Amino acid sequence: MDPSTSKAEPPKRASSDERKERKRSRRASPPAASLPPLLPPAEPAPLDAPLRAPPHAEPPAEPSFPTEESLPHLCCSVCLSFPEAEVLQCHSGHLLCRDCHDRVCIEQKPTCPTCRTPIDALKPVRNMALEQTLALLPTRCPNAPCAARLTRGGLSRHVESECPLRRRACKYAPLGCKWRGVAAEFCAHVDGCKRAEQPGWKLLKKVSDAAQETARKHEASLADALRYRKVVDALSSRCKNVNILHLTLHRCSSSEHVAGRPAHLMTATFHAVGCRFKLYTVNESSAQRYLAVLRLCDSRLPLPVDLFLLGAPGSPAIPLAPVTHRHTFAAARAKATEPLLLAEGSAADALGEAETLQLRLGVVDRRSGRLSGGFQGQAARWGGAEEGEAPWDSEAFDEASVVSDEPLDSMSHSDEADSDEGLQLSRRQRNQLAGGMGWSPMYSRYDHY
Repeated sequence: MDPSTSKAEPPKRASSDERKERKRSRRASPPAASLPPLLPPAEPAPLDAPLRAPPHAEPPAEPSFPTEESLPHLCCSVCLSFPEAEVLQCHSGHLLCRDCHDRVCIEQKPTCPTCRTPIDALKPVRNMALEQTLALLPTRCPNAPCAARLTRGGLSRHVESECPLRRRACKYAPLGCKWRGVAAEFCAHVDGCKRAEQPGWKLLKKVSDAAQETARKHEASLADALRYRKVVDALSSRCKNVNILHLTLHRCSSSEHVAGRPAHLMTATFHAVGCRFKLYTVNESSAQRYLAVLRLCDSRLPLPVDLFLLGAPGSPAIPLAPVTHRHTFAAARAKATEPLLLAEGSAADALGEAETLQLRLGVVDRRSGRLSGGFQGQAARWGGAEEGEAPWDSEAFDEASVVSDEPLDSMSHSDEADSDEGLQLSRRQRNQLAGGMGWSPMYSRYDHY
């Protein structure tokens, strides 16, 4: 039989014992996995090379900064934001920022907005521990691309002098250059600024104009300082009856007139030095300025006073001129002061658009004062009248007397003699003197100290 034509024999089936042996061997030694080919060792990276994150790593999460929502116990109880500078508080511990504290203290009797505890506007209570805590909180730079991490205490210094993205003006701005850009471009602009290449006569003219403007501002500041000096002199006088009030003026109807002019703003009736007053502002359209008028509502006796008007804390940013004035309200005439200049120019425009205005009014009553050391001798010289003679002139005594700064032990013999002369006044005259000057009728020769 030809082997080429013979049929192929089927393969022999393995016996059951052989199959079991194969399974047992596969369980004992699993087939080795195919290993990747060996790669040459990588060269070490240089030390100055920047570190690179692996391609599959996720970008780092943006750092979280504390906010008002996360730390509400550090926020102002009125505006609900972190205080920027001083942190003030009431006696119960509720926090207030400086701006909100000034607005609260405008009221006649300021109280805490949270617990209604009285607040002393002249003696604010600072929370130094909280100020230091807020200064250490992390924050970001407000200039958007800048990624500097700062503390709240160092933020102002960074924004003003360190941030490369802060806005700066050209150093030739006094010569007319109006460029303003980021600090990184400052040097490049200064090198090519055309204002520095102007001829000398133009530069001298600009410098002269700038010097005149500086001198004008200096004169204005000196005039304001002189007005404030008058306010200080009024508060430093011998008079004891001094009222300082925070007033709110509201827009009034066109039918209200004072000093022959229609009123612009007015207050409600308020009390000072035992009398009732109203304060008005009137518009002088011809000169584009606003004037203030104080009117006395009721009085039966002449009332000599010193007045001053200042802008109240927390009022809109209107540059008001400090006003000082001396006036005597008479029983039948001079019921209102003469119009006093309050604002002019741009300040008058801003005041004309205002619906309300906060002012601080000081009224110094010149009828009563603190007597000097030799007042009894002066009384003998100026008003030593017996029964039936002319009454005591308190205004003449107030103008003529001089406050003595000498202590009691250093009084001269002549002062002692003058005092002895003053004791010869009648009982009625002494009572008139004491009542007119705000003293008790029963006094001794040493009561004035």
